[in-house]
Amino acid sequence: MAGDLPKRARGRPKTFDRTRTLEVAMDCYWREGVESVSVNEICRRAGVSKPGLYREFDSEDRLMDAALTRYHETTLGPAMAMFAEDRPFAETLTALIEFATRDETSDMPAGCLFAKMLGHRDRLGPMTAAHVDALQSEGVRVYAEWLERSAKRGEITLGVPVELLATYVDAQVTMMLNRIAAGEDPKVVRAHAELAFSVLTG
Repeated sequence: MAGDLPKRARGRPKTFDRTRTLEVAMDCYWREGVESVSVNEICRRAGVSKPGLYREFDSEDRLMDAALTRYHETTLGPAMAMFAEDRPFAETLTALIEFATRDETSDMPAGCLFAKMLGHRDRLGPMTAAHVDALQSEGVRVYAEWLERSAKRGEITLGVPVELLATYVDAQVTMMLNRIAAGEDPKVVRAHAELAFSVLTG
């Protein structure tokens, strides 16, 4: 009987590839900056329609926020995990400088998506801006705990409140990342970073 036949779903079947679209968006924002990439360009590179993208993410703000979440899961989070390891201060500092000044590859652009979003916070929607602020606060907290542990082991001398030093480290890291993204010589940036961090070890 006709009434027993399954009903056909209306519209086209969903074929939107969320993972690929997020990877493309993350790469675009990371390489070119959130201020330089349009939703139309992301759709073109991902091979998806603009209506399909908005059905999936609702808004450009949600797309940026999802791209930042993806970046944190794949790149920023694993990098920050080095501060939880029980390694000598100098060893961790060297790893930090090397991460921030690494060469660009086809898989990993220079600089940092988070740092670029932080530098163009006025271009972000409220959701992404709040996410950036939360990540920055978390980073400063991680730096503070690292500095305190290192001071207790006698590897560094704080001299000033640890919160001040933690924000100093955060500022230096952001500066390194942005200079590398701008195309400066990594050797020069590393030398300047070592000089800036010598206040902790000198």
